[in-house]
Formats: sequence, C-alpha cells, structure tokens
Amino acid sequence: MVVDAHLHVFAAASDRFPRDVHELYPAELEASVESLLAAMEGAGVDRAVLVPLSHHDEYVRDCLRRFPGLFAAVGLQPAGETNADGYRRRRESVGLQGLRLFELGDPSTADPEELPCFPILAELAQSGDKLWFYGGEAQMALLERVLVALPQLTVVLNHLGFWPTGLHVDEHGRPQFTRGYTAEGLAAVERLARLPRVFVLFSGLYAFSEEPCPYLDLRWVTSALLAAFGPRRLLLASDFPWIQVEPGYAETLGVIDAHFPDLDPADRERIRGANAVDLFGFS
Repeated sequence: MVVDAHLHVFAAASDRFPRDVHELYPAELEASVESLLAAMEGAGVDRAVLVPLSHHDEYVRDCLRRFPGLFAAVGLQPAGETNADGYRRRRESVGLQGLRLFELGDPSTADPEELPCFPILAELAQSGDKLWFYGGEAQMALLERVLVALPQLTVVLNHLGFWPTGLHVDEHGRPQFTRGYTAEGLAAVERLARLPRVFVLFSGLYAFSEEPCPYLDLRWVTSALLAAFGPRRLLLASDFPWIQVEPGYAETLGVIDAHFPDLDPADRERIRGANAVDLFGFS
C-alpha cells in the first residue's frame, strides 16, 4: 500500500467550508478532494493523510465521511487553545488522529509541564495520536525537552524537519523560503533520532531547494536523515496541491528514488506506505 502522508485539500472559503485566507491560499482557491483522488489514481497512491490549512475541520470532516477508509486526518491547533477537552471533541466529531502545531510556547520554559499546551500534548500521548510539528530553531529545542517529559508522544516532523522562515509564494503558487536547510537544523533533527517515537516526513523539498526536481542539492540532508532515523521512521509525502503543476504529483513522490537509489525494496516500501499504515491504521 502506498500512502501520501501529508497533503492539503480545501474548498473556496465559504459559510459551509470556512477556512483561513492567506497569500498562499486566497479565498477563491480550491484544491478539491476529487482532484486529489485523480492525482492519486494516476500515481498509484492508495491512501493519504489530510492536513487542513487552518483549524477549521468542516472540509476534512466532509472528505472523511464521503470517502471512508481512504483518508486519515491531522487537525490544526487553534491559536490560544490549551484545553484538551476541545481536542477530544474534535477527535470524536471529525475523526482526527493528531494535531499540527507550529509552536509549543515560550522557548525559555524549563519545565515542559508548565507549558499551556502541555495538557493537549499529554492527551495526544495518552491516546496514541500524533503531534505533527513544523517549528523553528527555538521551538525544536523546546520540543526536545517536551519529549523527555513525554517519551510516549509520537511526533512527525514536517518537511525533513526544516525550520520555516521568510515564506513567500513563487511563480507556480508554491511556498518558498528565504533561508535554506542549514547544518544547524539538520543537527537538531538528528538529535531527536534517539527518541524512538519521532518520525520525519520526506516532503517539501521543492520549497527550500535551489535546484529543480529531484532537488539533489538536498541529498546531504536526506541521506543523513535516512542514516539517523532508518527506513522505519521516514514517511513519503507530496505536500499536494502546491506541487500539482510543478513538478507534478507523481514526479514529487518519485524523488525518493533519486535520493535513495540503493534502498532495499522492502525499506522503500516502508517509506512509501508501510510506516504510515502502522501509524494510522489504514487497511
């Protein structure tokens, strides 16, 4: 089974399907689940993990109900929400299996249990749900302390564990960042490899590479992450819809073969789907 472990689908902003609006995703822009399904069929992808653009769950809930068994979903954490009961209600009403956070709180906090979001993190750990994390340097250091306090928490680092800074939109409508992947960032991600519940998405390379697909200028990063985490803790993902036009959906998923040309077939299949099946229970 092939699983696209991180992507976005959304409707135009409306009363029925509210969502945040941004330069990257203006109100009229759509990335429908139907267009995703067509891309998945063309590329031989069986299942996918949906990640909304904002904390609004309406469109993801609709996708899960209309296409049972095809998708899992990770919600986005509302700003200022620290009540674990709120996540429990969303999990039950929508079917979420985790939350995406961009920050955990004040990075100077010495005791992670003092973080306002700690009850939610503890709920994720207790329920077996996933923390989908996409934070910067200071937040990554804080995450390391959180994981010492909550070693049972499953964390999936987004987009090779990249630290997003200076977002702008390129000529293809894709997110790009002013600062590329750094040696400091790689070292921070590698430190987390000692914690067995930390996974990394093999995704997003287009947004911080200086070369066209297959982004071989980042092979120093991907090879190091494979060595640190092994094939059982990497997850292949497309970051649809941003790559739909350039370089294309199937081409994006095929980048793994250029970066790991000597990968054992069984290990390749783990990254392409088996690891996500283990995390999300796809059948």
